[in-house]
Amino acid sequence: MKSKRQNVSESRQTILGSHSTSSDENSESIPIDLIIDIFLRLPVKSIARCRCVSKLWEKSLRLPYFTELYLTRSSAHPRLLFACEIYNELVFFSTPQTQNLCESSSSSVAPSYHHMKFPLYSCYGIISLINGLVFTSDKRQQILKGRKFSELVSVICNPSTGESFTLPKPKTRNKISIRSYFGYDPIEKRFKVLSMTWSGEGICKEHQVLTLGTENPTWRMIECGITHRLSSSDDVICINGVLYLLASDHMIVCFDVRSEKFSFINTSFDTVMHSRTVLLSYNGKLASLMSEGCSSYISRRGRRTESYISGSSTSLEMWVLEDPGKHEWSKHVYELPPLWKNVPAERRLVFVGVAGTNELVFSPRYASHPFYVFYYNFETKTIRRVEIEGSFKELTSNRFFEVSILLGHVEDVKLMKCSDTS
Repeated sequence: MKSKRQNVSESRQTILGSHSTSSDENSESIPIDLIIDIFLRLPVKSIARCRCVSKLWEKSLRLPYFTELYLTRSSAHPRLLFACEIYNELVFFSTPQTQNLCESSSSSVAPSYHHMKFPLYSCYGIISLINGLVFTSDKRQQILKGRKFSELVSVICNPSTGESFTLPKPKTRNKISIRSYFGYDPIEKRFKVLSMTWSGEGICKEHQVLTLGTENPTWRMIECGITHRLSSSDDVICINGVLYLLASDHMIVCFDVRSEKFSFINTSFDTVMHSRTVLLSYNGKLASLMSEGCSSYISRRGRRTESYISGSSTSLEMWVLEDPGKHEWSKHVYELPPLWKNVPAERRLVFVGVAGTNELVFSPRYASHPFYVFYYNFETKTIRRVEIEGSFKELTSNRFFEVSILLGHVEDVKLMKCSDTS
């Protein structure tokens, strides 16, 4: 098996060889490293156009050597990704993920509209974002023997290239509910999907895994040694190759994407597993965040409970998993400044995640005008808000759609299909 370094070297040599062949008639040629550096500085739309210039450019810009370099450079400048479902289309755009570089409590940023629209029949929520790929569910109508029925399918979208593909359906022995989750192994650089089916009592019965990047990806049954029930919040996050899923009975389900083994983290304190909690990544560690607000609402996935923060909130409580093996947590309480009650007015803000190492991000669930994203700094105890202006104002003329915001979006120019997502 070839090492990653060998593959990168061979890809670079392919570019070098192709370039030298095409430039034999020229006495002076541009160094290949300079050509690659120029391509790396281009926006995504320009990369797509360059692929149409010639077969050489198309081949060169598809090689793993270039696409991995582009992804690495993009990772140094993460963005906020906005996903809006409007009239059976999933619309993506992004803005720079601003940092708290000044004391100003209010600013604005215009979104970029270079991202794509994806036709979806009935989006069931944005589940996760990993390495520029968005994992979501779509409820589609099917016809079998002349009868119409609805079927929930998993879809992976690349907002940078405009590509999407539908995953094959899990094979289950029973007609029961299915939930699927997107994971990534950073060591072997493999994407995998974990699927769980559960009974009417909410007990998970079957566990299957789909490995992307194989020639013919198929679902494989795996064993889980502990009976568990998933919570109504459907909260999930992937951190350093481990999927964490919020479960009932004061447990968190852990799934190691590489080894495909399950483990569980017990929470001896009731508060961390309360219905008001949301799972976050904080300094590379699993964290559970709660506020004083909690509400239950009906979504397309059924009745769900979500945590929110409003002008009446006075503090935040966060538990950080310090030692997964010993199930040790540390508790942190953050008092909101008095000014906070005037910031969100009467709105309820949902938790988005942690930007960098010290800012917690909130946003409204529904589109509005103006639309703000709020940042709370753990260290300085300050609040700032960023208005999303420009093209987003046109979308917010329709106030009846949800806005999902995902942190840490990077632009991935790799063209892919279900069989080569690696």
